[in-house]
Amino acid sequence: MRIKKHNVKCLLRGKHNVFPRSKHGSESIGRRTFLSGAAGFIATLLLSPVIARTVKSHASALTEDPWQTLSVVQDHLFPSEADSPGAKEINAISYLRNMLADLVTDTDEKEFILNGVGWLNELAIERHEAVFADLPQLQQSDLLQQISKTTAGRNWISKLISYLLEALLSDPVYGGNPDGIGWKWLEHRPGYPRPPTNKRYYDLLKI
Repeated sequence: MRIKKHNVKCLLRGKHNVFPRSKHGSESIGRRTFLSGAAGFIATLLLSPVIARTVKSHASALTEDPWQTLSVVQDHLFPSEADSPGAKEINAISYLRNMLADLVTDTDEKEFILNGVGWLNELAIERHEAVFADLPQLQQSDLLQQISKTTAGRNWISKLISYLLEALLSDPVYGGNPDGIGWKWLEHRPGYPRPPTNKRYYDLLKI
């Protein structure tokens, strides 16, 4: 499951809405909703003894820093290509970290994005006995396709895509789009004056 770069250009140039934001708020979305639509996922959410032992063996991975998983998901959704930058090149994970650390960002949205990492890894372990980041790309794609069939899963992926596009387009002062790499790819000329590091929008809101 990946973003088509041609669709990104169409979206950003106003041709059509490729990735509409979900109308469903994140505050009402929980673990059960996120996972329940994945085909074949155990309906009762009670793990078998074998799966339970597998989850226990990966317990540290389920509770550790979520950024590795988020980075892998970003790379999968927005991969690097010969003629276009990917999540790595636009510093998407740095941008996401900055935004989630920002006091202006909605708390429910922060929790939803971070909790989604745990839910995704639980599903990966249930299906493949490994956390998401350790799976081959084909299995990663399959899991993302599965969760995209649920309202919560679509909403989670949609939010990550929104932050990816922001990282692609935002001023480098916010942590993404280094040296304007996204602007250059889109042949976009930024407006002036550009914000200095001490006058980013979230810094001004603290005054």
